[in-house]
Amino acid sequence: MRGMSDAQRTDLTAAVEQLAWTVVRESLGLEPDAGPRPDLPDADLRQMWLAALASLLAIRDTAEQLAASAALSAAQRGADYPAIGYAAGMTRQGARRKWPGLAGLSDERQRKLTWWDSRGDQFAQCVRAVLTTSGEGPRLAALRDRLDDIEHASPAQRIDAFDMALVDAVAVAVGAPTPAEPTAAHASGLLAALTADAYAAMNSHSSLVSRADLGCGTDACPSEPIVELWRPDFGHRAVPACREHAVEALGQPATRIVAAYQPDVALSVFAEAHGEG
Repeated sequence: MRGMSDAQRTDLTAAVEQLAWTVVRESLGLEPDAGPRPDLPDADLRQMWLAALASLLAIRDTAEQLAASAALSAAQRGADYPAIGYAAGMTRQGARRKWPGLAGLSDERQRKLTWWDSRGDQFAQCVRAVLTTSGEGPRLAALRDRLDDIEHASPAQRIDAFDMALVDAVAVAVGAPTPAEPTAAHASGLLAALTADAYAAMNSHSSLVSRADLGCGTDACPSEPIVELWRPDFGHRAVPACREHAVEALGQPATRIVAAYQPDVALSVFAEAHGEG
């Protein structure tokens, strides 16, 4: 435990021990001040120490989970593996082995913040429009709850709330049947385009260009695709599409954008398809 004095370590050990014995007393139904006195029978002492062992191991497991969460939160806010390893009393390589996948999280979090700052209001308005124009259902109820979570979350919690809202927004915009009413269908299609742009903006450049060798899926078109469309006329599957064919296909109400290969293209394609400036 780097950065802690001997006195702090002693206090921490005492706090953990006190917590463990509190759990022991509760689990065994003992008095609040009961403990392993030498005058107790061996059978009672054995039971107490076994309960203490189980309690301490549970505390250890919980501490491991909390440590992983702390490492994740630190990485999201700019800490690299050398800093995380130093705080954990291990090498950079040891920290990477213990908590893989933390590299680059600070950049990812910043991309999320940037997108939310520029599109968050539009996203919230679109969600409200979908909720207003659509019927009821578990997916819509979940999305309504997520929007409330975003609006009431603290700044530190807002990104996590936004992540969960995006998951439910995709489920509603892409997974739910297309509403028959034109206004509702438009709101649902716009939400699909927004979520596609959001995920594109949050991914690294390398992941965005990994599909660049694909061609447009319409009539063997050789043009480079920029979005993927969920098209009922293609067997209800995701099909790569260039801008021209994406705009054309989005004229069908049931066609929706489900992915964007570059940031900030899904909304522009959707707007062009619907004659919006």
